[in-house]
Amino acid sequence: MKSTQPVILNAVKDPAAQPLRISCWILRSAQNDLRWLFLALCSLLLAPCSQATELSDLGQGLSYLRIHSIADSEAALRQAVPGAGALVLDLRYATASDESAAVLQTALSGRSPGTPLFILVSPATPPALVPVIRTSSALTLGSAGSLPAPQVVIQTDTSADRRAYDALDAGTPLEKLISGKIEKERFDEATLVHEFKNGHPEAAPPPPPDPTAPKTAEAPAKPVPPVDRVLQRAVHLHRALLALKNR
Repeated sequence: MKSTQPVILNAVKDPAAQPLRISCWILRSAQNDLRWLFLALCSLLLAPCSQATELSDLGQGLSYLRIHSIADSEAALRQAVPGAGALVLDLRYATASDESAAVLQTALSGRSPGTPLFILVSPATPPALVPVIRTSSALTLGSAGSLPAPQVVIQTDTSADRRAYDALDAGTPLEKLISGKIEKERFDEATLVHEFKNGHPEAAPPPPPDPTAPKTAEAPAKPVPPVDRVLQRAVHLHRALLALKNR
């Protein structure tokens, strides 16, 4: 009698029979995922830092827009400039070419003629932007020697203007850069009147220092916080326009 053996037509492989192969596949997959994650992190760290271009609120309906590059800020210029109300457009240290200057011209042409526009300029403003700024309805402000020649000349030197400009990019709050006050003498006219009203008719300013007195070691001067005089004047002009409008 012949012995019969079952014939297996389709053998089904048991996954448990190959644990080593499956473990190696999982390990290779995890290594690939980690490799891609590492490459993505490296690309973020090595990518050049880009400075955000967005509107900042200066209060009472006035906005501020700083442009570092006309070409890189095309979307912001086309969207923010025509739709913004009263606006300070900072072009003091922007970069531009003859081609990108057309972007600025298109953005400025979309503004309402009656809406206040202040453009900040400096000696470093690109010559390609000069004709565009001149043909706009904006009021230009800047230090002496700026391009184009500003309608409102601010008494500040170029180095101080640049320090104040860079302070914002370094993290100094915008409100601090425009809130600087001019230091006054300790004993001025207002102090003299105050003393008279308080019954001190003999009040007088303190005597000047004696030049013959021995000199003492002077305390180190406190660092003066930067004040953006050009931007500050634009804010003051906007407030003055509001006051005249409300009279």
